[in-house]
Amino acid sequence: MLENGDKLKRSIAQLDKTTRRELLKMGVIYVQQGQELQGIILRNDRSTRSQSFTEFIHALGWTVDMKTHLGYKGGLDHMNLTTGETSPYYANHAVELLFHDITSMPTTPDDDQQILKKRHVGNDIVHIVWTEHCRPYKPSTIVSQFNDAHIVVYPTSNGLFRVQIFRKAKVPLFGPLIDGMVVSKQLVGPLVRQTAINANRYVRLTTQGYENPIITRRRYTEEIAKKYTIEKDDELLLSEVVQQTADRNYLAMTQQSNST
Repeated sequence: MLENGDKLKRSIAQLDKTTRRELLKMGVIYVQQGQELQGIILRNDRSTRSQSFTEFIHALGWTVDMKTHLGYKGGLDHMNLTTGETSPYYANHAVELLFHDITSMPTTPDDDQQILKKRHVGNDIVHIVWTEHCRPYKPSTIVSQFNDAHIVVYPTSNGLFRVQIFRKAKVPLFGPLIDGMVVSKQLVGPLVRQTAINANRYVRLTTQGYENPIITRRRYTEEIAKKYTIEKDDELLLSEVVQQTADRNYLAMTQQSNST
């Protein structure tokens, strides 16, 4: 039994604000043929992306309207929409994932570094890179102290997709995709997404102070139980339940009588 009062209600309200799912944000980088420099790549938007990349984005998740989206927003501006009106998003029972897709963000014409876009993708743990360039992608293309893992997808001429994986030395091996795999169009989206989720988890596990949301909620729940638990005699508890039931029945009968 818990002591039912305002303090308990406030504690439960605070518990309800604690997320049950992992909240993840990841960068999605689109590279056209011939593009190698950060400033040029970050200028890509919806008007420059290929049909195959658009299909890949839709396979990663679904598009949400940032103005009305009630889920995790990944730090994007949902009020003034300075980071774009829509964004790719995915969620299941365990995670919420917001993709920082550079082609969904507005390009600033007079900014060579595209700081508005880099402010987000530069701080992401994982980058998903779709490159149509003939040369291999370099993980150092987007200059940042973060970006611990890169999952690079190369479309091939036969309709399959080759995957290249980069990870910093501190990051353990993750999957299900591993470096050098070739996958089909039907599988590339879901497999890249799950690999990115696992990469993000492995990096967080090595981050000091990080705690899984499920563990956090369990700890809060245990603290509430310990703080507000009260001991009651069995006979006293039974009499209170019987009295409360009688009171509710009487109230219901009175309301019914008044209505007739």
